[in-house]
Amino acid sequence: MREELLKLFRLVRDGKLSPEEALEIAETVGIFSQPQQPTKEGASAKKMLYVQIRDPKGEKVDVKIPLSMAQLLKLTLPALKERLPGVDLEMVSKQIDQALGSLQELEGDIVNISSEDGTIVRLFIG
Repeated sequence: MREELLKLFRLVRDGKLSPEEALEIAETVGIFSQPQQPTKEGASAKKMLYVQIRDPKGEKVDVKIPLSMAQLLKLTLPALKERLPGVDLEMVSKQIDQALGSLQELEGDIVNISSEDGTIVRLFIG
């Protein structure tokens, strides 16, 4: 959790999040919760959520997020609205919500969208 907390601090430092937003995120993902004993679910905690965005101009976005921090991804969607006008970010947000509901069993693609302008958005767990 140390790395995740440092990432939040950097976002605040860079002006991308307010301190209040960072605190809300930290509480949401359980950064301040008591350490838990390892369980069978601990193996899936090492899974990662991958985000890949490719646009026709050659821009690439590659993000790797621990599943424990996956809820943060939804907070980045509004910032992508101008850069990805052909992508229905509301639909992406709903699909993320559905996926987060069953992360323990999930493996592989969650979202795979090809928009009319050639932009590709892919979210998957590995």
